[in-house]
Amino acid sequence: MPESFQTVIAAGITLLAAACTTSQAEAPDNEDLLAASGFVERKADTQERIAALKSLPPHRFVMRNSNGSVKYMYADPIACDCIYVGGQRAYDLYHQKMAGRVSDDQIRAILSDTPLPGESGL
Repeated sequence: MPESFQTVIAAGITLLAAACTTSQAEAPDNEDLLAASGFVERKADTQERIAALKSLPPHRFVMRNSNGSVKYMYADPIACDCIYVGGQRAYDLYHQKMAGRVSDDQIRAILSDTPLPGESGL
């Protein structure tokens, strides 16, 4: 395999890995995206909500069936100390919006000749 092709593949993998993680700096943008997709912010301001926030994995979606409908929860203990709650429509819209962002980042990585930081160690 040509070295330039391997470099492009490594850059793409690195970019995808970076896109899948959420840092504190990215959290406000993610909060906006969740809200714009239809998720409702529920502050952890009662004992029950605090316990729920602690029991959910941070920055991951958890699906639950509730009274015959699907509910998605997204715990954010860092940026808002809250749980975002939404239905199937909100979840699908969120993923549509995220898919567009990842695709744009992938295209930039493929078109860029500039090495990424730490790329030489891959």
